[in-house]
Amino acid sequence: MNIFDFTTDKDSDKEYQYKILVYPNITYMRDLEKDSYVVVLRNVIKELNKVRDDIHWTILSPTDVKSLTFENTTQIPINMPSYPNAMRCHFNYTEIKNNLRWKHTDYDVVYSHLPEHTLNMSNLLENDTNISPKYVGYCHWYEVDENTNYSKRMLMDNYNGMLEMEECGVNSIWLKELVLKKAEQWYNKDTIDKLDKIIQPHYLGIDKINNVEVPTKKKTIIFNHRDNYYTGWSWFIEMMDTLYKQRQDFTVYTTLADLDRPYAKRVRISDRDEYLDFIRSMHVGVGTFQKYSAWSISTTDSLSMGVPYILPNKLCYPEMVGKEYPLLYDGKDGFLKKLNGALDDDGSVDKAKTYLKSKIQEFPWASRVPQWFNNWNFLEANSFDMIGDKSESYSKIVDFIHKKKSVTKKELLDYLGWGVRIGFSGYRNRLRTEDTIRFTKNRYEVI
Repeated sequence: MNIFDFTTDKDSDKEYQYKILVYPNITYMRDLEKDSYVVVLRNVIKELNKVRDDIHWTILSPTDVKSLTFENTTQIPINMPSYPNAMRCHFNYTEIKNNLRWKHTDYDVVYSHLPEHTLNMSNLLENDTNISPKYVGYCHWYEVDENTNYSKRMLMDNYNGMLEMEECGVNSIWLKELVLKKAEQWYNKDTIDKLDKIIQPHYLGIDKINNVEVPTKKKTIIFNHRDNYYTGWSWFIEMMDTLYKQRQDFTVYTTLADLDRPYAKRVRISDRDEYLDFIRSMHVGVGTFQKYSAWSISTTDSLSMGVPYILPNKLCYPEMVGKEYPLLYDGKDGFLKKLNGALDDDGSVDKAKTYLKSKIQEFPWASRVPQWFNNWNFLEANSFDMIGDKSESYSKIVDFIHKKKSVTKKELLDYLGWGVRIGFSGYRNRLRTEDTIRFTKNRYEVI
């Protein structure tokens, strides 16, 4: 790993009005490109870059991630475990502080993908640096009874972190309502109301839409979810065993799970394009989540390829596909009835495909991301706290920048004799309103 260098980056001369520090949520170290956090962040940066060019991203990361390498990103190496329980507890205060080099650079926003550490980050920046950023976030996972068997959980740390934020995205209204209900056992109504304003749906997207009809392998069923408790894996096996007693003319394909049954085949695919092409060949897919499913990327992957899914009429699914979607089921009998109908070509699959052609147009990342955070309106100059217009120190800063033409934050701090106890963010935020001064990644320059 290369040590972060603030002076030699290829975009050092480019103007950036806002600098965002990204705090990660790493759960799949084996292949970071497939980690859900990386998938979300990659698409956020990619889609925002299409509509604005004034943001620089600094990403804390255990290693360089190729798909997060953009012209306007810098990755700072930090050590972080990926085992969920260890990851949620591990916060290396000293390492993070040293790598941020707060005397040399600023961060206007912390975009936290791990709410459990957001209070830690806020404490670090507010008390041991002169940076006072905004905090926003996205929560990928809540440790609740419905999806984890940990005897001890970090849920309260999650809530406390979200309370530091202006807004925290979750992947469905269903999930928002669940976590607000859970919070009632610890927090009063005022705090619940605050969380209600902070937590907002940030619907996840899809890479592309398959607009070409392709022949499918008839009477094939795709189960491309993990073989976990929360995916309803045991429930799924029970249903397939029951179906096999009724008929033996179908094949179940799995991509992430091994199933030792005469009707099942495991497919091993490493390339995403190959994965999507394979899904396109399937007749129908199934979702068997019973107690928890806030979203399902495996499901939306398949829907984007034109493959209808038989989905539970609960959890996030009526919200995902719409209450009028024809393949929503209730209970075991409803599931088997829908699946038998699909295998028998009763018209339900074609009806679902027709329905999805319109619905799926809402799903691409390009449609989703720009709508998050109320169209990212927290990145507006007048929304940041700034020093008053009568500040003598501010006048000195402006004069110094004009005299030198180009200065670093470190040069400004040395000139003023300021350290950690004098906040700098208010001055930076006011400088953003000056017509004669522009921000580059790590300098203040006269236009």
